Amino acid sequence: MGRKLGRPRAGKELLIREQILATALQIIDGEGIQAMSMRRLAAELGVDPMAIYHHLPNKEAVLVGVTELVFSELRLPAQAEAPWQQQVYAFARAYRELVLAHPNLVLHLISVGTGSPALLAANEVLYAALARTGMPPRRIVQAADLVVDYLNGWALAVGLSQNSKLGAAQGLATLLQQYPPEHYPTLSRIFSNLGEDEHPGSIEEGLAFLLAGIAWIAQGGDGSLAHQQGGLARGESNVPTGGRGDMSFG
Repeated sequence: MGRKLGRPRAGKELLIREQILATALQIIDGEGIQAMSMRRLAAELGVDPMAIYHHLPNKEAVLVGVTELVFSELRLPAQAEAPWQQQVYAFARAYRELVLAHPNLVLHLISVGTGSPALLAANEVLYAALARTGMPPRRIVQAADLVVDYLNGWALAVGLSQNSKLGAAQGLATLLQQYPPEHYPTLSRIFSNLGEDEHPGSIEEGLAFLLAGIAWIAQGGDGSLAHQQGGLARGESNVPTGGRGDMSFG
C-alpha cells in the first residue's frame, strides 16, 4: 500500500505547527511572501502538502501564524522606573528591530488581528507607559493610536523602500530634481536647504514630535485634560471601548 496522503515521508518525524511556521518564516525572510506556497513549504519540510493542511488550512492561516510567531520575538526591556517617554522609545526601538529583521512581512505585521497573546503583551507595555502620564483613558487610547499609527507608517516605509533604498524625504528630493524650482517653490526651498546628513529617517526623531504633544496635553496644555475625571492616575476604571491602540491597522 502506498504512503497515505498527509503522512510524512519515510524517515521524517511528524510535523508540529511551530516547525511549519518557522520554515515558512525562513522562506519569507529569504525570498518574500510570493515565494511561500503550500507546495513550496511542503517541499522544504520534506512532506506531502496534505500534512501541512492538517495543522493549517491554507496559506493565509500560515501567514497569520508566522506573524504571531514574529510578534512573539518582540523583546521589551524592563524599564519600570524610567520616564514614560523613555518607555515608549524602548517600545518603538523593539518594534523597529522586529521590522528590520523581517521586512518582507511588513504588510502582515501591520494588518494582523489582535487575537495573539504576544500582541496583547506588546500593547500592555505601551499602555502602561502612557498611563503614567496621568491622562484619562480616552486620551491614553488616542495617544496609543497615534504612536502605533506612526510606527506602522514607518514600517510601511521600510518595506516599500527595500527596492529603492530611499526614504520618503529622499524620494521627494530626487523627484523634485526633475522640475524647475518655481513649480514647487516651498518644497524646492526646503530641500535645497537640507544638508546631505539632515534627511530625516530615525524612528526616534519622528516619535519625538508625537511625545512632545502627548506630554503637553498630559500637563494640561489644552485646558485641564490631566485633571478631567477618569484619570488612570487616580485609579478610576471608566475605560472606553472601541480604541484602536494596538499593533495592527485593523
